[in-house]
Amino acid sequence: MRASNNNKLRRGALFSLFVTSYTPLFLIVICKQLKEGWEYIHWGGWNKDALNCFFRHFGMSSFLGLVTIIGVIGVLILLYNLEKNLHNGIVAKVVKISNRNSEAIGYIATYIVPFLTSDFSSLFECLMFIAIMVLIYTIYIHSNMILINPFLNLKYSLLEVDYCVVGDPSNEIHDALIITNTKDYKEKVNYNIYQIGFKLYYGKEKK
Repeated sequence: MRASNNNKLRRGALFSLFVTSYTPLFLIVICKQLKEGWEYIHWGGWNKDALNCFFRHFGMSSFLGLVTIIGVIGVLILLYNLEKNLHNGIVAKVVKISNRNSEAIGYIATYIVPFLTSDFSSLFECLMFIAIMVLIYTIYIHSNMILINPFLNLKYSLLEVDYCVVGDPSNEIHDALIITNTKDYKEKVNYNIYQIGFKLYYGKEKK
């Protein structure tokens, strides 16, 4: 199976993966806004002043909360579909494995921590934050960053592997990143892998 230079995942799946990769940041922003605006949490009626107050103190956290819920649901659906379609992939013999789970720590430090001091009650800060997120998303969907995801790392492992396709007489060695829920991963065994992007796969050890 030839790898494509384009991700095979649909835009909705890529968006969900992007959102969940930033879920830690979004939850921190939500908690931060709730803490700072706690005194404003009361019913003020349906009027202009009340709505202005709500959007000023809780607009960003409400938006991020909604986006996070959509992202989590989208990823759960994606993982279900990948599991269902795994049999449509190929059988690969993994000859070398490197664990890449530590990438998620660097991801948090590089892409999440810098936003923690932002003042999200400011419209300018909110617009700058959204603009930066759009820029990062544009880069994200065209790279292997889609599998560097702290949310996925709660259950799944990210592996860098060298493999050969079972049944290929040339025994050519390929390299790839595989997201898998197999915890006891081993070398010199066969894996079912399903391509989701350029050198990106979902996989499980073949039983």
